[in-house]
Amino acid sequence: MRKPSLIGLACMLVAGIAIYFTLTRPSDEDKIKKVLSDFAAIVTVKPNDTIISRTARLRSRMSEVVLDDVAVRVDEMHVDIRGRQKLEDDAAKVGLMYQDAECTFINTKIEIDPAATFAKVDTTALVTAKAGGDRKIDKRAVHVLLRKDGDWKIDTLDVAAAE
Repeated sequence: MRKPSLIGLACMLVAGIAIYFTLTRPSDEDKIKKVLSDFAAIVTVKPNDTIISRTARLRSRMSEVVLDDVAVRVDEMHVDIRGRQKLEDDAAKVGLMYQDAECTFINTKIEIDPAATFAKVDTTALVTAKAGGDRKIDKRAVHVLLRKDGDWKIDTLDVAAAE
């Protein structure tokens, strides 16, 4: 009589664990939003950044969110970056122009292909930067293509002209 109740209890425990992990597991959309948020945090210019500390942060964390062959285009500024290392180098130099700068992505729309290997994101980058004591706010449409190879990572990032 005791054996069936133990089997039933074990089955309920396994089912409970399976439901817990299914319901609390982040969706692909949540993972993509986190990649964008992490990217924004990595490229932020902190008030006391030095070129060394900024470069170290970029080199240690950028590979978590972008592919090695990432492409970044900002046509208005004639920027066409190919490769993660070039992105890290150019992003490090931004700290020389701004005392602090931060980026937030707003109005984000995500489309994931049926096989969940590619995602297209249309979003708006809201950039607040301080240079020479003046604070400037810039809004730009951004189109991002992400690829999933284990984790979601940025493949291309196209920045439109300022609004």
